[in-house]
Amino acid sequence: MSGEVVLRYVTISLVFLVVLVTPVLSADTSPKPRITDIHGEAKGGKAKVYFTLRNAFSPEMVEALKSGIEISFKTLVRVRRHHRNWFDTTVGEITFSRSVRYDVLSRVYRLNRGKEVDLLPDIFTALAGMTRYEIVVPLTSPVTRGKSYKALVRTRLDKVGLSEPLRSILFFSSIWDVETEWAIGAIAAP
Repeated sequence: MSGEVVLRYVTISLVFLVVLVTPVLSADTSPKPRITDIHGEAKGGKAKVYFTLRNAFSPEMVEALKSGIEISFKTLVRVRRHHRNWFDTTVGEITFSRSVRYDVLSRVYRLNRGKEVDLLPDIFTALAGMTRYEIVVPLTSPVTRGKSYKALVRTRLDKVGLSEPLRSILFFSSIWDVETEWAIGAIAAP
């Protein structure tokens, strides 16, 4: 083989490599959703847990929300009693959903927090309602004052409430892959 043929093979291989790697690198530059600012207080038979969901809404999701598609998140919160040099004990756990949908006729956002539905005037308050949480977790054992407790939180996009054609499309779209890692925060036991 001549040097020109080898150079063509190397050039074509590099072009294919760049074409294949560039979309993967650009997809990874978007910030991943995460849970932050976990804190709270455990008293009596319950724990109040506060946290914030960051980077959950991509621009495409915001546009879909504005067009009337309902977006729902399912969240799992665990409260654990921390033991030094031993396994932590789960003393409470709750799973809940929160959803938001734009009602085109009344021009309001309906934020469903489980038992209550809030009517919100604009997208900013609707997104804030979907990303800031205050949750009460019932505990199975009484709280010991002065001991160490932790809250573990994880959230994911709930695709069950979506229509079948949209669920099929979202299966192949990484834009709608909203799932956080487990996040841990301290819970006070005064």
